[in-house]
Amino acid sequence: MKSVLACDIGGTDLKVGTFSLTGDIVESAKIPLVNRKGKTILAQIESRISHDVTGLALSIPGFINPNTGFIEMGGAIEDFNSFNIFEYFKERFPDLEISAENDANCVALAEKWKGCAKEETDFLCLTIGTGIGGAIYLNDALYRGRRNQSGEFGHMFSEHVTSDIAENHKFNKTATLAVIREKYAKCMNIPFQNISGEQIFEAYDQGEEVASHLVSDLYTGLAMNILNLYYVFAPPAFYIGGGITSRKTFINELKQRILEIDSTFSAVIRSTSFGNQSGMIGAVYHHFTYQNHYIAFPN
Repeated sequence: MKSVLACDIGGTDLKVGTFSLTGDIVESAKIPLVNRKGKTILAQIESRISHDVTGLALSIPGFINPNTGFIEMGGAIEDFNSFNIFEYFKERFPDLEISAENDANCVALAEKWKGCAKEETDFLCLTIGTGIGGAIYLNDALYRGRRNQSGEFGHMFSEHVTSDIAENHKFNKTATLAVIREKYAKCMNIPFQNISGEQIFEAYDQGEEVASHLVSDLYTGLAMNILNLYYVFAPPAFYIGGGITSRKTFINELKQRILEIDSTFSAVIRSTSFGNQSGMIGAVYHHFTYQNHYIAFPN
């Protein structure tokens, strides 16, 4: 059966899926990345390209030109900086149709195609993972901005710059699970790799003082930045993705903190519809529109 291979490259995992030519998922897998080396990731993708695969749909972190495949900045994958991923795969698979889009943009496209945003013409997406990603959907289309850099919400400054290292005062460094894991490990004098976000939230639920303080700071940081985006765009809805949303109470706790800060906030906040598969689904949607095969999809 002819198929499209979708690959969503994350900071810690490579998610891969086989899709039919009508956009239905056939099978999927998640591959832990033992390192963030570009060669390792590319080799993993290559190993899954069989003779039945007619298309490769990529969801990639960083600043990528979806028309040329040139990655100006590869986010967590530094080896992808100034790298053309279309050229790489075309050299090895000349007949393969290849597409690529920013990972957070893919999440937004998945939500628009098959999720809760089907009827929305304007919304924002935030992805909370190793860093904070984002996507802006306005006037019924993705807004990519100059040099395809729009939606990089993690690079917004979330506090006054008080040191020589401006990077430390950005959203990416003040309101992610990685940040509270680092702080918790330091406070408790344990190795960073021995503590997970889930364990910190469990300690928070049990009322542990350190966890309570850190999780409270996390919600405040997320709420502040969502409010800043709300004041700029006034979207009717925000869609939040990332592993943190697997916590059943997360969205309600986040809403509560937002309203505590500003009770006039009126946008809808929802988790994205497809969890870890959002990036792949959005990449396939982008692939078929980019390759002018959108007619194959049902409404």
